[in-house]
Amino acid sequence: MAEEEPQVVHPQWRAWVAHNLARGAAPEALVEALGEEGVPTVMARAVVDELDASPGMHEARALQRRVAALELMLRLRREHRALGVGLATIERRPLPAVEDFVARYLVPGVPVVLTDLVTRWPALERWTPAALAARLGDATIEACVGREAAADPDATWQPLCAELPLRVLLDRITRPGPSNDTYVIAKNAALRRPALQPLLDDLVLPPAYFGPRMDPTRMGLWIGPAGTHTPLHHDGDDSMFCQVVGRKRFRLAPPESIELLDRSRGVYSHWDPRDEAQLAEGPPLLELVLEPGEALFIPSGWWHQVDALDPSLSVSILALAWPNDFPWYRPGSVLRGSVPT
Repeated sequence: MAEEEPQVVHPQWRAWVAHNLARGAAPEALVEALGEEGVPTVMARAVVDELDASPGMHEARALQRRVAALELMLRLRREHRALGVGLATIERRPLPAVEDFVARYLVPGVPVVLTDLVTRWPALERWTPAALAARLGDATIEACVGREAAADPDATWQPLCAELPLRVLLDRITRPGPSNDTYVIAKNAALRRPALQPLLDDLVLPPAYFGPRMDPTRMGLWIGPAGTHTPLHHDGDDSMFCQVVGRKRFRLAPPESIELLDRSRGVYSHWDPRDEAQLAEGPPLLELVLEPGEALFIPSGWWHQVDALDPSLSVSILALAWPNDFPWYRPGSVLRGSVPT
């Protein structure tokens, strides 16, 4: 007569018990819940008692208490932010003294639109598509091409890179109708190309904000038609996003927006606020249209989604006059088990 195989509790149920014990559930309640799922009481109690007494459970509970404490700190931060500047709208103002900027925006991590930083730039007149084509049209530029056919063109941008004359690019972006197919993004490193470095002469960067020397390795050029779209994401640097030609719509949420972290993939979030069906699943957003001549300060960690409303040329600047490099800030990678070094 064949021996009956001993009954065991499925690993998924064991994981469920461990998860709930670590979060403070009463052992007896878990025994009852397993019984309701058809697990014999003796077996259920044995599994719960085993996991409850394990050394690993002691560590798991300690970690859970630490997470709970950090979540309280995060909640306090969210409630404080709700009382301050930047809850319903983003302030628009002229460029303040740098001490005022640091105290009011940089240190507390508050975005602001600066209305007269870019208005000082010769680029406002010299970067129209026609003027650029006449001046630098033969220069070669790298762009991401074929974005509309790609499943995730921003996270996997490298295979889309193609070289083309600036004149051809400018012709594409000014054709009628919106398109997200061709886009020069910061990672294409256009301002590092010798043939395009004359563009740097068209920028005026106050040293108190940007340091004594321009650093094109920490600057990004963005060129695209109406319709280009950058999904919701965060950066590990403070950024001054300067709009030269056309308008862009920004939607922003602060770093403590846990809803976005829960749906993240690295620095990107799966949540798309353009989809009305998803709106209730995300946090309140700050929304603005950045006009030509304006600059948006985006503090590191802030989630932002960007859509071009017109053919657009923009410059993002990370080379600021204070320490500005936080590559360790990748909470989405930590949450998914890929801890950055």
